[in-house]
Amino acid sequence: MNAKGQTTWREKINFNTVTAIIFLILWTVMFILVPYQIAKPKLIMGRALMGLEPTLFPRLATFSAIVLSIWYLAISFKISEKNLFKEVNKNAYFKVFASLIVFVAYALLFEPLGFVLASCLVAGTLSTFYGNRNVLIGLVVSVVVPLCIYYVFTHLLAVSLPEFPFF
Repeated sequence: MNAKGQTTWREKINFNTVTAIIFLILWTVMFILVPYQIAKPKLIMGRALMGLEPTLFPRLATFSAIVLSIWYLAISFKISEKNLFKEVNKNAYFKVFASLIVFVAYALLFEPLGFVLASCLVAGTLSTFYGNRNVLIGLVVSVVVPLCIYYVFTHLLAVSLPEFPFF
């Protein structure tokens, strides 16, 4: 609070304000990138077969999200909320960062190692990192669960997942 007893704009920033700013940035980037991600329709005798551009709906959707993000940003300053990020210790931030690194490694290893092996490595790594010391539970979580998920997706749902590279 300042000398007059009013809260400053920095004190009004909360989780919702940060989220609204992140959404605004992401949706603006999406709005800019949409035309480059959608293929242009084929022309017949120099004319398109449709009257609407294929980028119209994605652009309308992203523009609507930008407007909603601006509205969210405006009302976020009125929300009275305790900033819980100040109470989070450095160990929690380290755990989130380490988990992100493991998930990026999972995304990179998914294709070369296959679904089951990559999932076993990630599940085993994260369960051990977060405190599991029971070997039996660790094996069940990191081996049996990915195998069951693989079976459900490939046999029951008929979805193809990357297979074992060793077979």
